[in-house]
Amino acid sequence: MTKSQILAIFSRSGKFLRPDDVCSLLRPIPDRRSFYSYLGRLQRQGLLERHPTPRRGYLAYRLTTRGQARLEYLRRSGKS
Repeated sequence: MTKSQILAIFSRSGKFLRPDDVCSLLRPIPDRRSFYSYLGRLQRQGLLERHPTPRRGYLAYRLTTRGQARLEYLRRSGKS
């Protein structure tokens, strides 16, 4: 699992995705707890934004413009 793989999934979607939905698209499937932590890190870096709903138990992210720019940079530089 690489940063560009994760960002590409969000880029293709163009909408908010739940972590478990993204996790199921990856092979091998990463550890769930580690994956949630990784998405939180990407959010803190400004690459993903969290869905604003206050509902308990609902967590979803989508790509930010900064995340799209980072994905393009990673693709250009070959740092997948």
